Amino acid sequence: MANYVELPEELKIFDDNLIRKLNKAAADKIDYWDIRVGIKTGSSIEFTDLKSREISSFETSKCGIRTFYNGGWGFLVLEDFSREHMENNFNKAITLARLSESLNQRKFKIQEKDPLEKSFKLNSKKPLEDMDISEKIEIVKKHEKIANEFSEFINNTHTLYFDGEGVNLYIDSCGSVINQKLSILRMFSAVFAQKNGIIQRGFNSIGGLGGLEILETPKAENLSKKSAQDAVNLLDAESPVGGKFTVIMDPSLTGTFIHEAFGHACEADLVLNKESILEGKIGEKVAAENITVIDDPRMGKGKNADLPYELYGAYFIDDEGIPSQKTTIIENGIFKNYLHNLETASRMGYEPNGHGRASSNTNKPQVRMGVTILEPGNWTLEEMISETKNGVLCEDFNYGYTDPTTGNFQFKAKLSYKIEDGKKKELMRDVALSGMTLEVLNRINAISKDLNFSDGNCGKGGQSVRVSDGGPYIRVDNVVVGGLK
Repeated sequence: MANYVELPEELKIFDDNLIRKLNKAAADKIDYWDIRVGIKTGSSIEFTDLKSREISSFETSKCGIRTFYNGGWGFLVLEDFSREHMENNFNKAITLARLSESLNQRKFKIQEKDPLEKSFKLNSKKPLEDMDISEKIEIVKKHEKIANEFSEFINNTHTLYFDGEGVNLYIDSCGSVINQKLSILRMFSAVFAQKNGIIQRGFNSIGGLGGLEILETPKAENLSKKSAQDAVNLLDAESPVGGKFTVIMDPSLTGTFIHEAFGHACEADLVLNKESILEGKIGEKVAAENITVIDDPRMGKGKNADLPYELYGAYFIDDEGIPSQKTTIIENGIFKNYLHNLETASRMGYEPNGHGRASSNTNKPQVRMGVTILEPGNWTLEEMISETKNGVLCEDFNYGYTDPTTGNFQFKAKLSYKIEDGKKKELMRDVALSGMTLEVLNRINAISKDLNFSDGNCGKGGQSVRVSDGGPYIRVDNVVVGGLK
């Protein structure tokens, strides 16, 4: 079988005999249990100003045991995979769930789910092990050199590379036994330039599921040069005069807006905690009729985007054994679905839709996005610019703030260009956009045919998971734009 995954010896203790013992121990004591266990190897290389800050290789073996009883969760983390140790700590996890239940006033049942027995394997075109760490160091040093030598105004560079490959096993009380093998790679470049007391930063990253083929893409090869060029170009850019403008967001900023300003409000745990503007909004109009938003972390989008690797936020299953799937969030302006994990789906009476994710086996799954997309329209960027009298074209995301409870957001764009009378004009810096999420979604009046994706790590509840977001160019009327003037 093409997707067959050979388990390491350490994981072979999780056989039918052990699973029977765990089910027997859980019988009549708890309602549900699951175990995530895996072995991961990888490397991390970090340079600043041509000097190494970290060069390391690692191997980790971690196991998370999760138990549930009538609204109470137990959770234990193990590094010893012996049978006796596993059985003893499984019983401790049962005790924790029952203790949690006794202290928890919110009672509910975890809904039954269909068992899944399957192997998933991501076949890299160029496996990570084909390159020695010394060669990876040389790649990082090359990027540092390119950035440092780009201009006399460069005064600081930072390049970070990491990769990892792991085999994971998931089992639960519903009868699921799932194993998978994945590899990831990501590289990040940040460059600072200074002139006449002005300091500007350029930064870019590339990441995906796959192997060394990621490093051979044009984006990867030009990563540090692009960061240096952005930083130097911004030194001579002017800051805008504040006011309300028509704003065109590029695919990267569109994806950031959909993920940060809107996507988090779709996460059902925030809805249950009354921290979302979308509470009670299913079936209501929340955006213009031309807006459709999905979260679809299934494999295959990398190929559809002409990439030799899978998107950074993609996955076969979530961390609760639910297959990744397309979830329509907005369809033609109408809000359709929240994103769920097993708990929120059980509490709200919905089916889980594959968004229970954890940063590692040592963390409990939370409701998280995977690959969040605002779907394309039929405009070209040239048409959008030509019909804009007084506006700003904003590219990529620098940093920002969002509040899913109120919908208030503020983003600082990485690069921005003035638009006057249908013409793209000079570069501007320090351009900030602010507004209310649902108001902006209802003022989008043009969507391009383009669809591009960004990679990133998203933090929530002390955890960070890999995500992708994507979209086309979008044009929005009456956006508050601020700068330093």
